[in-house]
Amino acid sequence: MLQRICKPFMGRLLMMMLLMPTASQAGNGLDRLNHFFDGLTGLRANFEQTVRDASALSIQESRGVLIMQRPDKFLWDYQQPYQQAIIADGKKIYIYDADLEQVTIKPMQKSMGDTPMLLLSSGGALDDSFVITESGADSGLEWLTLKPKAQQTNFTMMRLAFDAQSLRVMELVDSFDQTTRLTFSEMQRNPRIDSSLFKFVAPDGVDVIEEMADEAAGQRP
Repeated sequence: MLQRICKPFMGRLLMMMLLMPTASQAGNGLDRLNHFFDGLTGLRANFEQTVRDASALSIQESRGVLIMQRPDKFLWDYQQPYQQAIIADGKKIYIYDADLEQVTIKPMQKSMGDTPMLLLSSGGALDDSFVITESGADSGLEWLTLKPKAQQTNFTMMRLAFDAQSLRVMELVDSFDQTTRLTFSEMQRNPRIDSSLFKFVAPDGVDVIEEMADEAAGQRP
């Protein structure tokens, strides 16, 4: 049951990470955002994820590893309490559920460009897609609030928190007032990454569901 609850959140977890604001907007939080992403080609980090409902009740907790290589390649590897991997190889996205023995394949395309998956590695200007507000300092972190400019999105607000060196916290509030919070640790900037991590080969006996471009065009993973 836990797996069924958390699946809708997987695709919405990754959208805040690789976009950059314009210099004219810079404040303390935006300065830290620019500093973190300046010259970034890849990263590796552990994460802990908590999903809370509209009443602030925790309904899902998980943890795993994020590995990213620009452009357009990433591995979002959930390891506890279940195993699920979301992999992008630059052309397609693979969502592999080890427990269900199933992989869903989606095309990476511009029509899905406002989804968290693809915004992770797009490198576009953040203020093209969001209204950005400095939220000030709290517990040693500088916070930013981001609200999407697009009318049709599955989220209403995002928050990013940076310390002096790195991104530490991401929060996403969806259209059901559920909040997904990710806390990062042991983040490595521009580590050496084996490109084979982004090449997915379905294990024997796994069901493969592949969506065509026209089928995935209107979906928001």
